[in-house]
Order: sequence, then C-alpha cells, then structure tokens
Amino acid sequence: MLSFLGTEILVGRPIITTFATMKLHIFNPENDLALADGRPGFTAPASARQMRQELYWLPEWWADEGDRVWDGEEPISLQPGDEIVPWGWSPALIHQLKRAGVDDCFLPSDDEMQRLRALSSRHTAVEALARLRQDGVAGEWMCGESAVCRTLDEVNACRERWPHTLLKAPWSSSGKGLMPDADPHMEAWARRIIRQQGSVVAERWLYKTVDFAMEFRCDGSGGVEYCGLSLFHNTPSGAYVGNWLAPEEVKRQWLGQYVSLDMVDSICQWWTDYLKTVPYKGPVGVDMLLSREGICPCVEINWRMTMGMVSVLLAQQGRSGKFMVHYVHDRYAAEIEGFG
Repeated sequence: MLSFLGTEILVGRPIITTFATMKLHIFNPENDLALADGRPGFTAPASARQMRQELYWLPEWWADEGDRVWDGEEPISLQPGDEIVPWGWSPALIHQLKRAGVDDCFLPSDDEMQRLRALSSRHTAVEALARLRQDGVAGEWMCGESAVCRTLDEVNACRERWPHTLLKAPWSSSGKGLMPDADPHMEAWARRIIRQQGSVVAERWLYKTVDFAMEFRCDGSGGVEYCGLSLFHNTPSGAYVGNWLAPEEVKRQWLGQYVSLDMVDSICQWWTDYLKTVPYKGPVGVDMLLSREGICPCVEINWRMTMGMVSVLLAQQGRSGKFMVHYVHDRYAAEIEGFG
C-alpha cells in the first residue's frame, strides 16, 4: 500500500491464505456489455478488456481473509462450499470459468441466466418507476417518466408528450447506450437499437442537480439488507467519475440539505419491500437523482456489484475521501483521495 499527498493507491497483490471454504472474487467490468450480447463467446471491446486486466485485483479492497481474487487467466480449483462472487454474471463469464476448470455446480444454470438477463433489462426500471408513482412514494416531489417503445412511432409519441427526451438501449453498460433527442442521429440510432434489442426506453429529460443511489444486498430467499447511500459523480455524458467515502450519517446529512430525509427513508423502505419479492441473490444498486423538477427514485437498477457498493464497503472500513477509477497515462487506476 502506497500513500502520496493524501492519495492511497493499492499496488500488487497481498499474500492471501487459502482455507477450505472461500469466496473467489472476480472483477469483470465488461459484464453489462456481455449480458447485452448474451453469447458465451462474447469478446469485450479493447478498453473493457484493458480495465479488467489492469484492475482485476480491485476486490482485494473488500475481500475477506481467506478469499481469493481471479486474474482471469490462472486455472481455478474449488472445494465444496466455495462460492464464486463476480462483479456480475453473464454467459461469457460462465464460459471463461468453465475453460478455467470450474464445474457446473458452482455456476448459474441457463434458465437462471435467462431470468437475470430479463431482470437486468431497463424495462424493469420502467415498471418499478411506474409502481413508485402509483404508490405515491414521493408525493408531489415525484418526478421522472419513462416508457418502453417498440416502434419509432412510439418513440416520437414520447417526444411529442415531453419537452425533451432521453433514449436508452434496454441493455448496455453504465453511462452507455444513451441518446438525447437533440442528437441528429437519434432516429437512426433508435431504429438500430429496436432492430437489435426489440425496443428502446424513452425517458423524460430531467435537469439533474444531484446523483445518488441506494445499495442493497438480497439473499435470494426474501431477505434484503439495506447497505447504504452512494453519492457519486458522472461526466455530462454519463460516465462514472467517483464516489464520496463517508459514514452513512454524514452522507445522510449532506443529502438532507436538498431533500427530506423522511422521504429518503420512505423510498428506501419501498425498495426494501420491492426487492423482497424478486427471486435474486446478490448486490443491487438503485440509481436515483434530484433535479429541478423533484426526486426521481428510479433511474437505473443494477443487478450486480457497483462502484457505489464498493464505496459503501470502503466507508465501513473507516476510509474517507473520494474513491475514483480513472484512465491515466494509458492505464487504468483506482485510488482513494483523502480529504484535504
């Protein structure tokens, strides 16, 4: 571990003792792209492959003693009771793990992968947002509207109904697969996505002031744990920049400058109840935002590990500052920049 000018950087790999039962962590940031493609033989873009190769060690920041982190190349030997914990599951990752020697008993079945892919579609977020509105969770502060469009006529109907519209591909990686209606290539893009994925999601454009998320963990049997708030920053195009690391109460106080914490708690309870009904095991991150129009309690649902969950786990370790993943001098780096 190196420290320089308040910036903490993890380099190399510590020696980890292997016990009979352990978790094998995998950082596969290309997961959303692989899930969108759906094929076992999917090959990620060069930039995504580079990020995975250079940051494969990232789970060492939250792995327990006795766990291991897979570099994507070494053969894997597992014992009964061991568990594979990837950033996210996809047919491509399953294919890679089988080639590394992993038995089917440690992997999701084809049916489970089909259900996860359907759940990971942005259609799920459209349905959840409609239910939130119907249940009156945020009352008059509720904002955000979305629709699934299967034809260009349906897309244009949304554009006529709302002052400005943002289009999204049903499956894409975070910050990608987005198209504002002001873009001159919007119609061609929408036609292509409808042809490839069967639909596009149209959202009413909101004038954002604050990005935040709620992080949860589901046990697959109706148990749901709220893990904490994620306060993050994106580029104007939607690409991830970083997360604030702070105790939960500090994050709540900061968010409380902009919105009632009673409302935040009501939204959290709604999501806890909703997730209890979903047959899913693993982490879930629900992206939300505050805007000039109010609060949107469902922008995206990430049925996988997220940088927001990483920030929550790091804060629980007592770390504070800003967690960032960025591209510097042709290499990917992850660091924690301390306050001051």
